[in-house]
Amino acid sequence: MHRKSVCLCYAAVIIFLVGICILSGCVLPLEKQAETYRIAYVPLDNRPVNQERVQYLAQSAGITLVMPQEDLYRTALDNMPPNADGSTIGNREKLRQWLLEADKTCDYFIISLDQMTSGGLVGSRWLSNTDLSFEYSIIDTILSLCEKNTVYLFDTVMRLASTVGYQGYTLEEYNTLRAYGMAERHSLAEDALTVESIIEGYPYTPSGEPVFTEATEKMLEQYHTARARKLRITDYVLRNAENKVDFFYIGVDDSSPQNTIQTNEIRYIKTLMGEWGALSAATDELGMCCLARMIGEIYGKVALKTTYFGGGADKPADGYDIGTLKESVETHLSALNVSVVENRDDVLQVLCLTRGSDENDRKALIAQLKENQTKQIPIVLIDVSENPGALGALLMGDGELDICRLLGYSSWNTAANAIGIALSQGVARYAYLQAVQV
Repeated sequence: MHRKSVCLCYAAVIIFLVGICILSGCVLPLEKQAETYRIAYVPLDNRPVNQERVQYLAQSAGITLVMPQEDLYRTALDNMPPNADGSTIGNREKLRQWLLEADKTCDYFIISLDQMTSGGLVGSRWLSNTDLSFEYSIIDTILSLCEKNTVYLFDTVMRLASTVGYQGYTLEEYNTLRAYGMAERHSLAEDALTVESIIEGYPYTPSGEPVFTEATEKMLEQYHTARARKLRITDYVLRNAENKVDFFYIGVDDSSPQNTIQTNEIRYIKTLMGEWGALSAATDELGMCCLARMIGEIYGKVALKTTYFGGGADKPADGYDIGTLKESVETHLSALNVSVVENRDDVLQVLCLTRGSDENDRKALIAQLKENQTKQIPIVLIDVSENPGALGALLMGDGELDICRLLGYSSWNTAANAIGIALSQGVARYAYLQAVQV
């Protein structure tokens, strides 16, 4: 679900220009080339944020990204032709074979579990089979890759709603199921927090009454069974992947700051996830974040400082997050494995325009941006305000600014999406630039 219903021209132009400048190497001069690394990547699906943006990020950091053919991980909505095999989701068995083949030439892997076990994000919200032996065998194959390779996995907590335009679902079904998923559930005690108890509590309020909904029984059965399937798959990975997988990133898809049907799932996942994993709101930035973290591991850790403009740092990031803006930024930074410093100005600078910001905040950010550019301090810009077009106009209209020198920028979609995309761009590119400079 998009934070903005219409694509903003200013944001699109800025992203395009920053991308072109990064790919052309004009951000900073390079005096030597780093070694080329090959990373095998299985994307969440074939949308640009999971496909082209990750490819551009890899190219900007001297990485060869190896991917399966698109038809193997493509999602076809109701108005699209099916894949070559006649399906509307990715081909899980062929992707398994592709991974085994990629193992012959790649030592690094970034793999979407939603794609490998459900044929993509949309499939993970819809499939409702209860026999998970095939899915578990896929996971076992993936874990076998960990023996001699560096492997990152990413996965999701199923979102609150259905997918519009898939299996006949419309915006009405989306709104109905999102309202149902957002209703408060009973918060389980720690000793009662199990997969089965979570699933049993899906239909009920804290008082034990059925959650009111206008959804049909058929819709609810599909919804509950899909959630249960998704939770069991994630549980299997968490119980079998520790000390094998190098990093596991879970995104809470299409969430809410309040207590919802996702809350017990999130709490349960956190009890099983150690230092080898991270969990944050949003989903579409996970592939980029995993790649940026891996690039940092290859070239060296990045140090950065974050500055907020506007009064929204300690308020909910937006209506699709599970915490405050500052918490979302900090969780993403932790997932990217960077060093956060607050008392240095000679590190990568992250400038974030928050919700509730006004014209004065935008002007203050622009002034800081100009000062940093004058001092040749690297910059990442994140715009999660309600009106990104206003900052976009200032960025595009100020002749003293060189937006080609931004190492990262995003105002796309939810706050967490924008945070993850911009930080991934900046962290990956800066890690690379530090490695290749003399």
